[in-house]
Amino acid sequence: MAQLLALLSLLKELMVKELSSSSSVRFNNFLFCIFFILSAQGGGSKSRFWSTSFFQLVLLVPLLFTFSVDTQHRLPPERVGTWPLTGTQRLLLSLTSFVLNPLFILLFVGYLLWMGLAAGAFFVLLALIVHAAVYAVDRLPFALSMPAGFRLIKTPLKLGGIMQESWCELRGTLDFWTALLIAISGTLYRLFGRAPEPEAFPMLSLFVGLAMSTTTQRTLRLDEGRALLRYRLLPIAGWKLLVTQDMTFLIPLAVMTSFLNLRTGLTFGFVVIAVGRFPSLRQRANQRRWRFVGGDPRFGAAQILLGGVGGIGAARMGVWVLAVAFTLYVGSVFWGEMLWKRYLAA
Repeated sequence: MAQLLALLSLLKELMVKELSSSSSVRFNNFLFCIFFILSAQGGGSKSRFWSTSFFQLVLLVPLLFTFSVDTQHRLPPERVGTWPLTGTQRLLLSLTSFVLNPLFILLFVGYLLWMGLAAGAFFVLLALIVHAAVYAVDRLPFALSMPAGFRLIKTPLKLGGIMQESWCELRGTLDFWTALLIAISGTLYRLFGRAPEPEAFPMLSLFVGLAMSTTTQRTLRLDEGRALLRYRLLPIAGWKLLVTQDMTFLIPLAVMTSFLNLRTGLTFGFVVIAVGRFPSLRQRANQRRWRFVGGDPRFGAAQILLGGVGGIGAARMGVWVLAVAFTLYVGSVFWGEMLWKRYLAA
């Protein structure tokens, strides 16, 4: 029992540290939009909230899955495994770690204050169901291995090593897994829904891109900045490095939005990469694995606004909007080449 209390005390100190540290609770485009949607649902609009319950589930379930996965990494599994805890105590420890996640607390308070007790209870019940599922899968008697084709991006190009490294770094963020779960939910809705709403698919494509968009501000820092040192030593043109890393973002985005609205997804992707080019090359903000990526709120707001306008415009006005977004992206590549040369000369 003493060991369990010690671990619970450690979790409490970790939560207080994360809540009080400006470097750990940072601006993330997707989380910001979730809070904005929740605030927009408030003010006596509970009927509207419950009428959009499916859309709420599409957004909340992936988010809660990522919170639960993050729970498995808050305390080192090797260290926890050395404690003589019973199965019930380990379940209590995991549940407490999940509940003490700062973002989970903020979302629960938001539901409780804006939507009332019923919405707050709905959020807690959904969270417990999701966490129980993740907890059970994590303790299966057999290992779930990822297909080799999903772990690596095989390419005959000389830059394949950089692409594989970037792909590994992207998969180490909660942003990517949130986007993947939203894409799967939206695709299932389109394939098996009784009467799918056509207007929902461009919005779902936007949310898939939005979930990953903050990573474009920290492309060179997703492994705590170590890759940046390696790239400086490579005899490679800056524009080739940038395009290779951009493809690591755009290819998964295109795959995930292919059954939703590919044109919207690609337009949004080109815009957010172009806007995030400057902070990715000039700002020093290293990222930890298995966390939501924290970005610059100024560039994040521009990504949300310009990317959203471009994505909706591509869905409603045609492919020429996609062409404009691609032109903007090409311009950002040449600008990024100049920034990269300045960085190497510094």
